[in-house]
Amino acid sequence: MSMDWGTAGDFPSVYEELMVPAFFRFYAEDLIGRAALREGDRLLDVACGTGVVLRAAAAAGVPLARLTGLDMTPDMLAVAARVGEGIDAELLEGDATALPFADDTFDVATCQQGLQFVPAREAAVAELRRVLAPGGRALVACWTALEDQAAHHAFFAALAPDEPDLAGVGAAPFAFADGAALGALFTDAGFADVEVARVEYVARFASASEFIRSFTEGSPLALALATLPAERVAALSEAALPALTPFEDDRGFAAPMATHLAVATV
Repeated sequence: MSMDWGTAGDFPSVYEELMVPAFFRFYAEDLIGRAALREGDRLLDVACGTGVVLRAAAAAGVPLARLTGLDMTPDMLAVAARVGEGIDAELLEGDATALPFADDTFDVATCQQGLQFVPAREAAVAELRRVLAPGGRALVACWTALEDQAAHHAFFAALAPDEPDLAGVGAAPFAFADGAALGALFTDAGFADVEVARVEYVARFASASEFIRSFTEGSPLALALATLPAERVAALSEAALPALTPFEDDRGFAAPMATHLAVATV
């Protein structure tokens, strides 16, 4: 993600522990599959977080000339370096709206669930186009509406009566839900062959409690919760459990999810 969360503490580690295997890995592998990597491609992942897209690209088996991840949060990059040890990728701290690269530097640019956090989205998309060489392609994912993520919606609806500000922080990843608007950003920036697909998946967690922990300890919500007493956080988590009962099954906890994925070429 490309929002600057300052001192992120340990939430990137929990994000990697719980959210990556539950759903980010699937979406990263799907994104890389659609990128149709070619030998010698130079790939940039903007708002790379803990590096799941970079790892998916490295695992695709296509020899790349360059693999680069950029993020504004040093703690995210530290986790990316740790879990991606052995992958030939460079990790850089930087801003999506002012990419520290020359024009025509990359053949593929990706951004998984980061653009919605960038206030100047038009500038970020323009930067993707600037750093892509002729014939290059961009792949950018943003979640659909919060209401489409049924378990997430239930959780934040349970928080809202007592802690509306917290519910708003937690819902921020789903704040850019219009697929047509996402596609229009790329068309307006001068990209060609812009297509927006909807990709659905059922995220799996061991339990409703683990699902809640993925947010209370593994997302920016953790930073907001850090201002509350621990017993208040525990009470909020406990109070949300009844709303999540419908998503429990004999395999644990199932959370349906959906994202928009824009694919465009230069």
